[in-house]
Amino acid sequence: MAGTSFRLVVSADSDRGLAELKLLDGAGVHLGFKEVDFQTLTVSEHRALFDLRTYLRLYKPGREEESVKETGVLLAEKVLGEAIFLKLWQPKNQRTLCVELPEATEEENPLAANLARVPWEIARPAMGEQTLAERNVLVRVVHGAVRQDSQPLGFSKDDSLRVLCVFAEARGSTPLSARRERRELKRLFEGEVYPKRKIEVDFLTHGVTRERLHEQIQGRGGYHVVHWSGHGHLNLLELAKPDGSQDLLSGEQLLDLFTDAGGYIPRLVFLSACHSGDLLAVENWNQFLVAARGEERAVEVAALEEALVEKKIEVPSQPGYTGTAHALLQGGVPSVVAMRYAVGDDYARSLAIELYRALFAHPKPKKLAEALTQARNELLRSEDLRFAAADAATPVLYGEEDPILKWEEGRSPALDTRDRRPHQIAELTVAEHTSFVGRTWELAGLGASFIASAESLTAKPVALVTGLGGMGKTALAAEAIELWEQRFEWVLLYQAKPNALAYDTTLR
Repeated sequence: MAGTSFRLVVSADSDRGLAELKLLDGAGVHLGFKEVDFQTLTVSEHRALFDLRTYLRLYKPGREEESVKETGVLLAEKVLGEAIFLKLWQPKNQRTLCVELPEATEEENPLAANLARVPWEIARPAMGEQTLAERNVLVRVVHGAVRQDSQPLGFSKDDSLRVLCVFAEARGSTPLSARRERRELKRLFEGEVYPKRKIEVDFLTHGVTRERLHEQIQGRGGYHVVHWSGHGHLNLLELAKPDGSQDLLSGEQLLDLFTDAGGYIPRLVFLSACHSGDLLAVENWNQFLVAARGEERAVEVAALEEALVEKKIEVPSQPGYTGTAHALLQGGVPSVVAMRYAVGDDYARSLAIELYRALFAHPKPKKLAEALTQARNELLRSEDLRFAAADAATPVLYGEEDPILKWEEGRSPALDTRDRRPHQIAELTVAEHTSFVGRTWELAGLGASFIASAESLTAKPVALVTGLGGMGKTALAAEAIELWEQRFEWVLLYQAKPNALAYDTTLR
């Protein structure tokens, strides 16, 4: 029974609050049916199924892990039903469950959109039992039509598989752990992947503008895999403008950017951004607040509602049922890993590391669906206290189980870079600043205005870092050299200590 596949075909009638679930096997044979009347579920049950993370934060503080298990039982009993759930849960071999939501793109059907937020993989028969994911069920979600005129980037003989890691944030946003994630990814690829597989990784970070992103994609002839780490909204990813201010990019605009750069549609996009897979209509947040007034934590809900009214909490207004992941899928990207709702930095980073390790570093690399499930289960087993109870239910695979990633065996060209041998000034190496933190916006300003792009009319050819002694100017310069040294033909390091140089001597 290896490789067993199931299809869960979901249809929804929002006016009546009904959903029909049909389970089919890989050959289309009917295995089970369940009609779910969501009007019979309580407000708490709605919240747990459709927005688990917010539900835990508002109503179950201190009982998060137990509540996640309760939600899994609720999902098995009241949504999937015994006939469907047992068909999925009882076997122990690896199975694939494809959840088909054909109506999730229809603006008149919010129930179908909400069903895309359901964490199907956490369903379990009882509190002490394993979940579907823990019993080797690989879950993926599909819906909507794919644009037939767009084809993902192919492979040519002796070509490397190319990965682009984008770390995007704008001035004023909450800083993310971009440096730690970048260094851990770099360590993974350089230590475990490059010595045996022709895979190359490029990093684009600090002050990432549309122009820099376009130039990077075009200059490298496209990327097969794009890893995006940053802030996300319902259908918006955050970039920076040349002045460092926020520039919000929709899923459709991101797809157009890939197309304009040469038609290079990636095969896999990993969206490590909050709400990148969110389908919840904006109006439902108001409905959620109104419905929640009768719940036990009414004071917190009232505070949230007041903040929303006063526009202290901004909810981006997007028409219909959006989501960056879904825009990419409909534009021809075969597979997208996205986040159903907000996710913690530590979990998102650890998930990416384990996912890429399974995809690229294992002796027998896994297909994407298996790699994601394996990464999720690995983090569950770790019982890391930094992870929230809902984190394991946050990542979801949209689209194809296997985006078909190919590479040649052998040493990566990334290891064949020339040895530049810059003059060794200890203070100007990251080895002297392993715990470098902060200076996010100074680096973002350098990235957007000084590094910029070749075609930028606002790029500044000289960057001067000045200030009082001991404030971290040298550490900032060392970090900049680490980030961007490969972009320059020559990098000249000179230290004038202890005697300052006159202006004309400096120029010479």
